[in-house]
Amino acid sequence: MLKITKFGGSSVADARQFRKVKKIIEADPDRKYVVVSAPGRRFSSDPKLTDLLYLLDAHRQYHVDASNVFQSIKERFMEIKTELDLKQPIEKELDALYTNLNQLSQAEIVSRGEYFCAKLMAEYLGFPFVDAKDVIRFRLDKTIDWDATRAKLETKTAQFSNFVMPGFYGATSHDQIQVFSRGGGDISGSILAQCLDADVYENWTDV
Repeated sequence: MLKITKFGGSSVADARQFRKVKKIIEADPDRKYVVVSAPGRRFSSDPKLTDLLYLLDAHRQYHVDASNVFQSIKERFMEIKTELDLKQPIEKELDALYTNLNQLSQAEIVSRGEYFCAKLMAEYLGFPFVDAKDVIRFRLDKTIDWDATRAKLETKTAQFSNFVMPGFYGATSHDQIQVFSRGGGDISGSILAQCLDADVYENWTDV
């Protein structure tokens, strides 16, 4: 049996939630392919990572100092990394993101919540990381190119018996990042389930 598991933002909000995810994955060897959202709220007044990334992009567009927003984003990821004793050098990529902010599209910026979360989760689970931009393909009209997506997924599953993939985004045929509407991580998980002919698609949430 093949199970695709998708974990929403509340399920990956902090290191404590990462530990829950690991127990869920390890409890069932059929859970081979994992899709994650960006970290969500840790408490009621806590901002979601994706909201912070949209705010970061707004600061960029209006030429306002974004250093405090970026620092909040970086601290959230570094807190997870430090608490779980992970080695993934995401701080270098995070700093590069901020350095190159004005060269990036909004889609590239707001997709980084899922991207960095998946990188950390992949190391924590001991699974390979597969970037959604290398798998999920959009047509010019922003619909899914099912044939291209299925072919790319088949290549990845032939290469890896399991992996972690970020939700919420993919890429155009010109390798430009394209995002789904908010909540699109669930769509990413369902695309994997469809293309891999999964027996079960589990959509986990912690709220």
